Amino acid sequence: MNCLNCFLGGSSPNGFRTHFGSMIADTDHHTYIIKGGPGTGKSSLMKRLAEAFPDDDKEIYRCSSDPASLDALIFTERKVIFVDGTSPHVFEPEYPGAVQQILDLGAYWDIGRLKNAKNDIISANSAYQQQHARCRRYITALSAVIGDTFQIGNCALNEQKLDGFINRLAKKILPAKKQEHEGKMEFRQLSAITPEGYLTYIPDDYSIYLLNDSLYAGSEKFLRKFSEIAVKKGYDVSVSICTVYGNDSFEHLLIPEIKTAFFTADPLNRFTAAAKQPINFRRFYDKNMVASKKMRIKFNASAADELRDEAVSALKCAKSEHDILESLYIPAVDFDGINRLCYDLISRIKSLSAM
Repeated sequence: MNCLNCFLGGSSPNGFRTHFGSMIADTDHHTYIIKGGPGTGKSSLMKRLAEAFPDDDKEIYRCSSDPASLDALIFTERKVIFVDGTSPHVFEPEYPGAVQQILDLGAYWDIGRLKNAKNDIISANSAYQQQHARCRRYITALSAVIGDTFQIGNCALNEQKLDGFINRLAKKILPAKKQEHEGKMEFRQLSAITPEGYLTYIPDDYSIYLLNDSLYAGSEKFLRKFSEIAVKKGYDVSVSICTVYGNDSFEHLLIPEIKTAFFTADPLNRFTAAAKQPINFRRFYDKNMVASKKMRIKFNASAADELRDEAVSALKCAKSEHDILESLYIPAVDFDGINRLCYDLISRIKSLSAM
């Protein structure tokens, strides 16, 4: 049984960012889009479904605002997806019934009780949104600061030397494949800013190459070019982006077929892990050029620490407000009805043979 843990997405300067829409658009899967308010059992439902099939290969997508909660679940061999389709990751069926369908947990609400709690719900929701807006402001500043360091690294990068290293390493760990078609590139969010800090999920049984890079640019180019080589050789790859940038800047890379992973370790993510081979990217930068920007790099690193920690603090406050919202919704939910729905879904999944 293979189980990959990752995030559905992460906070960015433009709000929540995710690539999960491409999964839902895959017509080979059947997707259940779960609708409902906080505390109505969306995450608990997916946890129970995952527990009901302990031997199935699956992907578990956690919530970056609360890593203990699930935002999505994929049974990879049965090709069934369950995903929370409420804000900030609103999803709607593109092919209703045929490929996607809605599970409306709002059908199990006691509307009268919720109306009685209306003022408290509005107040807590407003406070929750304010904390996420505060988080976005800090992340916007954080993006600018690390973007400045990235530009320094980009200007100082010896791309010819880096390309030579990439090609040698690719020949070493990527055996030539005889198949004619290229591999595919998918996205799996392995890192995100959360109320618990900047968290990264490490897949089990992977050989890890650790890319130590204080200037960001070299490791990003390494991941981008290495993934291109792997895809051309016929390997499927999973890319994790850094949502803080607000673009598709590569942060980590998985090559499942050979159980090999590349993880960036930089001043933003503070990532540490036992590695098969740590790669120090200082060798790919012009030492004199970097030295001339030493004070600027140091300032940016210090500012990044402060801004990241403030973004984490804002998410902690947002989670506290979300907990209040859950406490207001939970008494109004018919959990017996949701239990019956869960048993019905388990029966439906059991009827599907693993592909």
